[in-house]
Amino acid sequence: MKEAPVVVGTDLSEPSSAALEWAVEDSIRRKRPLRIVHAVDLAGYLTGPPAAKSFAAPVIVESAYEVAVGGLADALSWVRGRWPHPAVTAHVVSGTPVAVLRDEGRDAVEIVVGHHRRNGVADLLFGSVALALAAETRTPVVVAKRATACPHDDVVVFLEPRPASDALLDYAFRAASAHGVRLRVLRDGSAAGPRLDGWRLRYPEVRVHEQRCDGDALLAASVAARLLVVESRRPRRLARLIRRSACPVAIVPAP
Repeated sequence: MKEAPVVVGTDLSEPSSAALEWAVEDSIRRKRPLRIVHAVDLAGYLTGPPAAKSFAAPVIVESAYEVAVGGLADALSWVRGRWPHPAVTAHVVSGTPVAVLRDEGRDAVEIVVGHHRRNGVADLLFGSVALALAAETRTPVVVAKRATACPHDDVVVFLEPRPASDALLDYAFRAASAHGVRLRVLRDGSAAGPRLDGWRLRYPEVRVHEQRCDGDALLAASVAARLLVVESRRPRRLARLIRRSACPVAIVPAP
């Protein structure tokens, strides 16, 4: 049986290098294969009158794939030059980024994407890609960002008053275990929420610190966190977290 990989999407831009770094290091920590994926959305290239499209299509398609293959080859060399990764592959796939990553990530432990801060429009665009992907997949989606200058000590998970899914807690505990750091559990102050006794027994190596807070505390917690782990509920709050969080955000699909 094949091991589930870590899948990372790259558009070959600078922000994608942060996603590559996160994905490589996390796949090594988790002892998983790494699959690098670049989506070529041909519909975006083939615009214009039918006659022009018919004439130019072969050239445009070939050029798009040549650029993608060359860029992925460079990314693969960069990864192999920095990390002794035993199992990394790269793939160019036709389709939109959301559809390609959804399909390529069906068997993955997580799908990693980058975060663009170029301007407000790009910020909304790439945030919406992460949100759309999280809505269409049952695989956790990590929005990777460059680390800030602050020390990154904890994995932070936010628990709402409703029962937390096993997938959310399992991802959070596994992440803390893989990183070898404490798991900081932020509970919404309005309810007791789920007990963690069983999870503590399952992951005895993970130190757990629990505290009550509200949703606004997540952004403050991100300043000194390695990773925020949340469920894919409340799209507006998720979009705000993606835009403003100081650390990577893992979005675990809600039941």
